[in-house]
This record gives sequence, structure tokens and C-alpha cells, in this order.
Amino acid sequence: MSVEIQSQNAWWERASRALRHPNYQRYFMAQVPLLVGTWIHSIALGWLMWRLSGSPWMLGVLAVCDLGPTFLLSPFVGTVIDRTDLRKLLIAIQAGFVLLVGILIVATLTDTITIPLLIGITLGIGILAAFDNPARQVFVAELVGPDDLRNAIALNTMLFNLARLIGPAIGGAVVATAGEGWCFVLKAIAYLPMLFVLIRMRPPQRIALERQSFFKEMLEGFAFVRHHPEMGRLLILVATCSFCSVPYFYFLPALVRDMLGQDADAAGLLMSLTGLGAILAAIMLTVRDRLDQLRVFPAWSALALGLVLIGMGFSGTYWITALLALPLGFSILSQNLSSNTMLQHFAPSGLRGRIMAMYSMMLLGTVPLGSLLAGALGASFGMPVTFIAGGALCSAVGIALALTHGKAPPVSA
Repeated sequence: MSVEIQSQNAWWERASRALRHPNYQRYFMAQVPLLVGTWIHSIALGWLMWRLSGSPWMLGVLAVCDLGPTFLLSPFVGTVIDRTDLRKLLIAIQAGFVLLVGILIVATLTDTITIPLLIGITLGIGILAAFDNPARQVFVAELVGPDDLRNAIALNTMLFNLARLIGPAIGGAVVATAGEGWCFVLKAIAYLPMLFVLIRMRPPQRIALERQSFFKEMLEGFAFVRHHPEMGRLLILVATCSFCSVPYFYFLPALVRDMLGQDADAAGLLMSLTGLGAILAAIMLTVRDRLDQLRVFPAWSALALGLVLIGMGFSGTYWITALLALPLGFSILSQNLSSNTMLQHFAPSGLRGRIMAMYSMMLLGTVPLGSLLAGALGASFGMPVTFIAGGALCSAVGIALALTHGKAPPVSA
């Protein structure tokens, strides 16, 4: 029995070793309500637009406003992150989020919300998110250092998907019983712990680097990726998986209502099952985080994701789609997490903001184009065809890149 307990303790110490850093531990805990609130907000936002418009095309427009800034601003954003005090930047971003969500709360609860106002607020949130996502990833790297970075990425991802397991179910239930406005209230409250932690935190000081012109530093990040084929291959896979999974993650109301004949509660349950699959992948990758182990995941996970999407397109029944939601979450998370981990490992510390901005551009910035195409395809041919076409493209790219081998860049300094 003692050997078994020692073995369990050893596994836990390895799986959670990044939490030994006090600043990261506090930051990690503050993320719990914030991430749950993010998923509640996401479910409510999509359902509100669907209620106001009843149009798959408008869901696509909403996704463009939410994530389009990430694609357009990423080169600029990454350079700003590498030149800025991240703690102060993150505090300003969270305050901006609270302001915009507050406006959304008032408009929704007073029933004065309109499609143009919803689009405008979402665009503002999208601009802030273009800075927030890569800034958080670089901030975590600075809190834990290179030795525990891979574990911190896995822990963050596991927490994100635990929130996906809980948040959509809460969001769906609140939308069904009280309306979208109260979901936005929960989201605003969820920012407060993170603001408190960031204001009180004193993270390690950055090493001062010799600065060049802003434009020259921006191009330096692209040049670094261009000279390292392995990094380019990872970014292509991230972009492909994000692009092809758009029909599921951003057209879930249309999938649930039109293809499966269900309601908001069913949408929340599907997203929660996807989160459960992602959690299983994250748990696995908290301990299987050696680079030689991680390199097999991106391409083959893309292939698996494509096959699952094809299966959803042919399904037509809720229980089959629910069963497929679990491997969908596992495959997309294992692809993204392994790619993220390797990119951060290979990126020099002075370029990490620019590299992670490119990762965000591929992960999130490709979604607006995918949303417009998926919305148009869904309106013309139906959502099943959209799922099948996306799955076929994802599988083809996964197979093609699995058969190629990029040159691994040197380990980051």
C-alpha cells in the first residue's frame, strides 16, 4: 500500500510541479472563475445572436468580430507584448473587459440590445482578446521559468477545459431559465479575482534587451519562424484544425436546433462532453511532456479530428453526436496543446510574445474566415455538408504533414 501511495504522490508531484511557484499558484486559482465565466459568456453570446437573428450567417459575423482582431493585429500585438510590462498590460485589459461586459449587461437586461450593438461590443472584446491571449501565455512562462513551462501549459489547458466542462452547462441552464443577461453578470463578476491577483502580484523582472525599431522587431518574429520548418509545420496544423472545427464550436446553436432538434441545455451538454475529452488529453500531457513524445501528436490528432467531424456530419442523431463529442475534444486539445508546448519551448524568451501571437493568429485568427465560409456553406447546402467538408480537409492536411518532417529548431534560451 505504501508503495502505491508513494507512486501516486510521485505522479501528482510531476503532474502539478508548476504550482510550486507562489505567483503562478495564485494566478492559476484566479483563472478558475474567469474561465468558467468565459464559457458561460460564450454560450450566452451565441444564443443571444441566434435569438435576435435566427441566422447562421450572423453567427459567422459574430465570430468575425470576436476573433478577427486576433488575425489582423497579431503581428503588432506580439511586438507590443515583448516590449511591455505584462502585469500592467493585463490589468488594463481586464478593466476594459469589465467595462464592455457591463454595457452588454445593461443592454440585455433592459431589453435594448440590438444586433448592431451586440456586434460592436463583441468587436471591442475581440480587440482586447487579441492582446489578452498571447500576453497570458508569455506571462505564465515568465512566472514559472523554462523548467516548469511545459507543465504550466498543460495545467492551464486542463483548467481551461475543466471550465469548458462546467461553464457551458451552467450557461445553457441560465439562458434557459433566466436569460442571457444574467450570464453576462456572472462573467463580469468572474474578472474580479484576476484583477485582485494581478494588482497585488510582483512578478520577476524581465531581462532588459537592446531594442530595435518597432517594425524591425515585428519582422524578426516572422523571420525566425521562416527559418525553422518544424515551427511552420506546427502553425499550419493549428490553423487547419481551428479552421475545420469552426462548424462545431461556433455554430453549435444551429447544430443543436436544426440538425438534432434539441435546445440550449443540449448545446451546453455537448460542449461539456467536448471539454471532458479535452481534459483527458490534458491530464495525459501533464506527464507525457517530453519533446520526443509530443512530436507525434499534432499531425495524427488533426487526422482524428477530421474523422470525428465527418462522423458528426453523417450522424443526425443526438446520442451519436454526443458520443463523438468526447474524441473531438481529445483530438483538438492534444493537437493544440502539443503544438503550443513545442512552440514555446523552441522560442527564445525575447521573441516569445511574437511567436505566441502567431500561434494565437493561427488558433483563433483563422476562425473568422472559417466562420464566413461555414455560414455561407451551411446556409446553401446545410450544416451536415459543412461538417463533412471540414472533416475531409482536416484529415487530408493531417495525413500530408504526418508524412513530412521539419527540422527541429534549437531549444530556446
